[in-house]
Amino acid sequence: MNRVCLFSVVSTTVVFSIVNSANALNHQVLIPAAHSVSETLIAQNNQKIRVAVLDFDYSSVSDPRWISIVGGGGSRGVSDILVNKLVESGQYSVIERSRIDAVLKEQNLGASGRVDATTAAEIGRILGVDVVIVGSITQFDLEARQEGINVPFFGQRKTDTNAYVKLNARMVNTTTAEIVGTAEGNGTANQSDRSTTVLGFGGGSATSNESKLLSAATEKAVLQVVETFNSKADAVATSPRAISNAVIAAVAGNQIILNKGSRDGFAVGMKVSIERVTQQVKDPATGRVIRQLTQPIGLIEITEVDGQSSVGKVVSGSKFQIGDLAKPKR
Repeated sequence: MNRVCLFSVVSTTVVFSIVNSANALNHQVLIPAAHSVSETLIAQNNQKIRVAVLDFDYSSVSDPRWISIVGGGGSRGVSDILVNKLVESGQYSVIERSRIDAVLKEQNLGASGRVDATTAAEIGRILGVDVVIVGSITQFDLEARQEGINVPFFGQRKTDTNAYVKLNARMVNTTTAEIVGTAEGNGTANQSDRSTTVLGFGGGSATSNESKLLSAATEKAVLQVVETFNSKADAVATSPRAISNAVIAAVAGNQIILNKGSRDGFAVGMKVSIERVTQQVKDPATGRVIRQLTQPIGLIEITEVDGQSSVGKVVSGSKFQIGDLAKPKR
């Protein structure tokens, strides 16, 4: 890091902008297969709101150097801090980063680009969450101000370093693609160093903690965002919520076992339509499956649920098979 120190009787200011070597996500999302999404709305229950946090966008920062200093990953570092604070708040159920990475990789999301509400909702429906949090880093700066005197045989200097971080975040409902909550966070952190010299000799404090200052300011900004979202949790919980489709994993007599459970929104008493795929429609340009045509073959009612699977009893229909789609009904 190169510094320019202006040292005189009057005060001078050196502004350090921010760096970036991190990649944000590319929001050119391919259309997911129809079986990845269910537009079914479910009744509200006591389950926590399921949330996915995407990497923050930093394109608003005028000179985004040093942004990778936070958490070693820039915009991802900010989102990681937000995930931790949301979990600590106890208001939300936050999905693991590995699941988000897998979806982004599957959908060929790579380089930088801002994620809009529609794209965020698409990603969220694939992940099976209720809400996706997206955000922007609008300020991420270090400012160093030096004051001092320098006369023959005597010198004195004071350096104040300040970190400024500003965040804007939005909650996107994955069912409606509407923004159901916004929050802003502002964080600052500062440090002062002093030094004195007499006849060329002297001492004082002279440390370089830019990373710690930016991290501290970021955490303060994130805490403000979390406090705002916590205050809106009840309102968000009453907004429409969607669950992803499941597939039959096993058939045991009158019991049908599905590959989705409570973490995906399935609950005891839910009615689920069982459908068989009759045709796959592919995009002629890419060869990807963009829609599946299905035929209803029966109905089951969920009787048992754990985190990753559900058990249903047959209400109507027969000859269910492993791989048949299970679509929750309204």
